[in-house]
Amino acid sequence: MPEYTGPVIDTHHHIWRRKDVPWLAEPPIPRMFGDYFGIRRDYPVEEFMADVMPQGVTKSVHVTANWGLDRALDETRWLQSVADKHGFPHGIVAQVDLAHPDIEATLKAHKQFPNMRGVRQMLYWDPLPVRQGAPRADYCNDRDFRRGFALLEKYDLSFELQVYAPQAAHAIELIKAFPNVRMILVHAGMLTERTEAAITEWRGALTTMAAHPNLNVKLSGLGMYSLGLGFAQARQVIRDCIQIFGAERTIYGSNFPLEKLHASYADFFGHYRKVLSEYTDAEQRAIFHDNAARFYRL
Repeated sequence: MPEYTGPVIDTHHHIWRRKDVPWLAEPPIPRMFGDYFGIRRDYPVEEFMADVMPQGVTKSVHVTANWGLDRALDETRWLQSVADKHGFPHGIVAQVDLAHPDIEATLKAHKQFPNMRGVRQMLYWDPLPVRQGAPRADYCNDRDFRRGFALLEKYDLSFELQVYAPQAAHAIELIKAFPNVRMILVHAGMLTERTEAAITEWRGALTTMAAHPNLNVKLSGLGMYSLGLGFAQARQVIRDCIQIFGAERTIYGSNFPLEKLHASYADFFGHYRKVLSEYTDAEQRAIFHDNAARFYRL
């Protein structure tokens, strides 16, 4: 099939002023995606638009850059002001602590902004300290976390599910408990290693989670653990995700500017465009645009 040339929605990116983002400050600290010197600077919306618009991106969803819970509402407020001025981003996913006693007030405060669409709370955990975003592997089933999570349906907010393959059993308990909450598996399930054993475990985890129709998968961050993305690697992850979730529940996202550490947007997106050219025009449009428009209500 020909490569896709229609409108694209990028559902996972960040913009920032370095002064607002604690993890971009001095001194640098070890991160699971390696050396990040190249992005320890401002990344304004104007640069993002210059990166993405030549590739057909017409809308975007900003996923929190983690200003910190005490400033999370400030981040949403700033992003809305940027969107009001520049048109991008069209959707906002906010940082929250769903276990906080005042979480309902927090969600109400974020919901006052028209581009607010969902929330992200890091749930990934493995024995390596640099790969621990949650207190423990099964934190998604903590009583206080579940109490806050239940409010997402009330406020019509989606959830960005970010876990590793060994956490699948815990994640499934959460997915099953809240069938009316729209969830999306971030970074295609966070495949950390390129060994046969790791890929097999990852495929099994995705297969068990995909059995639940309220979960979608996001094709973002594919080069995060390999410090760059080659075509063969992109093809394996993308094809497996589509085979497991179906084209109707697979959604494109870039994870820029983190991926900009290793490639231009044109080169990075070129891998996606080439891989997805193996699918029908309708499937390509669904993955690049229509599924995102439906999931994030854009």
